[in-house]
Amino acid sequence: MTLNDILRAAQGGQAIANLAERNGLTSGQAEAATSAMLPAFSAALASLKDDPRALGALVREVARRGQDGPGAADEAGGDAAAHVFGSPEAVGKTVDHVAAVSGVAPAAVAAMLPEVASILLGGLGQAMATQGHGGALGDLAAAAATEGGLSAALGHAGDEGGLKGFLGSIFGGSHQPVTPEAAALAGGMAALAAMFVAGVQASNQASLAAIAATMSQPPPMA
Repeated sequence: MTLNDILRAAQGGQAIANLAERNGLTSGQAEAATSAMLPAFSAALASLKDDPRALGALVREVARRGQDGPGAADEAGGDAAAHVFGSPEAVGKTVDHVAAVSGVAPAAVAAMLPEVASILLGGLGQAMATQGHGGALGDLAAAAATEGGLSAALGHAGDEGGLKGFLGSIFGGSHQPVTPEAAALAGGMAALAAMFVAGVQASNQASLAAIAATMSQPPPMA
């Protein structure tokens, strides 16, 4: 399952149409804008492997939102975007990129971005449950909330550099956990990371690279 699959399945298959209606866009404009957004979301999510604390915060948010499924964006949509992109600068560059690629006005893109973020995070959580990884997601979220965070849960307590390399191997589909418990968590993390694929063709790779370079993720939520 890809981010595009999640978005298109959300809200009974009407998520993009609903986004268009809420933001005063035609269906074609909403399609163009979301198609330009998804590769940016994918790049941002993939970058989390370099920031274990931010990844833990993201996992907790996915688990929380997954309880409600990929419904309409709520009042915390901006928080969802912050969990994905981290810095206001990265959000701004993403808006500029999507507007340039899609031809949709920046103001409309800025309004849609947090809505799409909320839909995707909820959809990721629901997809994890559907695929049989709901328990692992809950365990990962619980581990991320502890003092040791994901480092301790995955067997790399006090070794952030080692954890980053380990997360890189998980995101790449190859991992060797040190305990059975860590293996179960790593399997859940791998399942989640596998859905960070956009599912649509990216436009302007240079612009996406510039967005990725500005991503500064927040610490885990208290």
